[in-house]
Amino acid sequence: QRMNKEYDKFWDKNRREKAEAMDFTPFEVTVLASIIEKETNKTDEMPTIAGVYKNRLERNWRLQADPTIKFALNDFTIKRVLKKHLEIDSPYNTYRNAGLPPGPISIPSIAAIESVLNHSNHDYLYFAAKPDFSGYHSFSQTYAEHIRKAKEYQRALNQKRIYN
Repeated sequence: QRMNKEYDKFWDKNRREKAEAMDFTPFEVTVLASIIEKETNKTDEMPTIAGVYKNRLERNWRLQADPTIKFALNDFTIKRVLKKHLEIDSPYNTYRNAGLPPGPISIPSIAAIESVLNHSNHDYLYFAAKPDFSGYHSFSQTYAEHIRKAKEYQRALNQKRIYN
């Protein structure tokens, strides 16, 4: 009863209306927020990442979220998601399956949930970790730009001898 009371208190009219405006249920907001929670610990960047995923969902694209692969493999120690990892047969493999995975991959913070409900409106479709290992990401509108930025990060990983 206490958990239900807190849930209802959290998912007040304002938050429910924001979710509905996105065509999301509170559960779907939580699922997406759980992915964002594992993508970055930079709360100021979360709304931008949420916007990328919202843009992909609106286009019926696959999310292609690395944290969902780590979850499917039950290994969040993976530093570099490789092609072999993407072969896993799992409903959480967002490289193979369109839409949201069937459930959360973590317990999202309020900041992550708020980032979904208040996602940034932009034209970004891609992001890659910055090669300075700051924890921030570079955002791109085009696949060609994304590949260039992803290769910069891959080179930085190679220089640090991080291969998996």
